[in-house]
Amino acid sequence: MKHLVIIGARGFGREVYRTFLNTDLFLSKQIDVKGFLDDKSDALDGLDGEWPPIIGPVETYEIEKDDVFFCALGESGWRKHYAEIIENKGGTFINIIHKTALVSPVATIGTGCIIGAYTTISPNVKIGNHVMIQAFDDLGHDSEVGDYASIEAYVFLGGYAKVGEMATMHTKSSIIPHKSVGNGCVVGFGSVVMRNFKDGVHVFGNPALMTKL
Repeated sequence: MKHLVIIGARGFGREVYRTFLNTDLFLSKQIDVKGFLDDKSDALDGLDGEWPPIIGPVETYEIEKDDVFFCALGESGWRKHYAEIIENKGGTFINIIHKTALVSPVATIGTGCIIGAYTTISPNVKIGNHVMIQAFDDLGHDSEVGDYASIEAYVFLGGYAKVGEMATMHTKSSIIPHKSVGNGCVVGFGSVVMRNFKDGVHVFGNPALMTKL
């Protein structure tokens, strides 16, 4: 049996843990949970519920034979930073897919991704590595999501829509078919993207327009 080590014991880490308990990997007893890696040893103190132990920080952790990993950090930059530390040590990442998610057998999903409850991944969707896709999302046919992107809950991507690497789609935002947002873009809560946006811009509204921070 493999043993899952979750990087990050804060809020998203706890969400990832609970999602993992509802995956085929856990329910079929292929993988159990070993614990969290976090430099804050008391991150779980005082919280309701039963949680796996915090083993220690990422930087000093020595990978064991049957370890597998998931990086549960919501912010793309930190997710990339800590995933690369483990990858450079030779660690292997898994995907966490909730048992209620509908994933087309002809979709392509990278490694280290999470797909939340009641999400639909349509035919020929392409998802990169270490992508966060939360609950109730709908990714239309032939849409693409780049590495380390974050797709929050209730997001819709139309057919052939594209989300760049390390971009963020906030809750209830949408991209209409054939439109795209570039690398590092941030799409605000409830926004509707109706034209293409270049790398690194923040957009908000319906229709979405570029904003100044």
